[in-house]
Amino acid sequence: MKRNKSNKIFGALLPILTMALLVSCTDVESIDINRPGLEEQSPELYAKYLENLNAYKSSDDHKVAYAWFDNSVKAPYSRAHHISDIPDSLDVVSMMYPADLAEFELADMAAVRRKGTKVVYTISFDRIQKEYTDKVKEGVETGVFSTYLKAEVDRLISYESSFDGIIAEYKGKNPIYMSAADKEEAKANQDIFWGAVMAWKQANTTKFLTFQGYPENLIGQSVLTECRHIILATDDVDAVEKLSVVARQAMLSASTPTDRFVVAVSTVSMDAADTKTGFYDKARAIKEAAYWITESSADYTKAGIAIYNIQNDYYNADAIYPYVKEAINIMNPSPRK
Repeated sequence: MKRNKSNKIFGALLPILTMALLVSCTDVESIDINRPGLEEQSPELYAKYLENLNAYKSSDDHKVAYAWFDNSVKAPYSRAHHISDIPDSLDVVSMMYPADLAEFELADMAAVRRKGTKVVYTISFDRIQKEYTDKVKEGVETGVFSTYLKAEVDRLISYESSFDGIIAEYKGKNPIYMSAADKEEAKANQDIFWGAVMAWKQANTTKFLTFQGYPENLIGQSVLTECRHIILATDDVDAVEKLSVVARQAMLSASTPTDRFVVAVSTVSMDAADTKTGFYDKARAIKEAAYWITESSADYTKAGIAIYNIQNDYYNADAIYPYVKEAINIMNPSPRK
């Protein structure tokens, strides 16, 4: 019943848009609401669209869609480099390079916020750990990891003023297989990482925090209750059936909330020779994961999907971001007469 409420909120605007644009459609992503001139030509219609779009995203009755966007290009030569062109129905977009944002990026961020899209970035414990290990091997880092970790987390958190929230990633290792000494060290490092993240969250109550990784690898942490969603580390799985396996592994810890699971998938690689990235066997992972989300589960909630390399889906002969839009519409079908 809740799903019907969210669909009605969003679908209520469709007859108005159909009359105004002289198109026939049954879902929001069929409407090119961003095409040049529409906002100026029909400001009242566009305002109503934004009102309904924001109401839809602020409700808890729809399946959410996160995405990671490669914003490494600071002198754009294609609309593919603009987050203002991502699908309107995306809930959250994570900028992969949060430092030194260009003026056009700040303008794009303001544009998507008008549509209710939250702009965040990711802080990854595992990436920090790998960078430290690589620097030690290269001989450019001689300090202890705990000191390096604290400095890096503090540096990354310092970018937060331009964003609506943070995705904190922790994969780590399963403590079940650790020695007592290794477990103690892992717990100490977790405390440094999550201590800094939670201090930021407590000082920024209007911003949101989302977890990404393996919840079962957390040791004595209660951070998950403060996280809006739990993005499971499923971007590397090769079959849709394994999504359920990862979800159940996350539930091995009794402290893991089960009402907010999001699964991670990737778009298809731009490298034609790569036949694995973004696929479950020969089927597109993003589509299969979206259908998996719509299937009910008795003991945990499938809250949505998170999409890696969303910019790869921009390039298409017929329409931009076609597979992302399709996945969102599978999870949140518009009401049909």
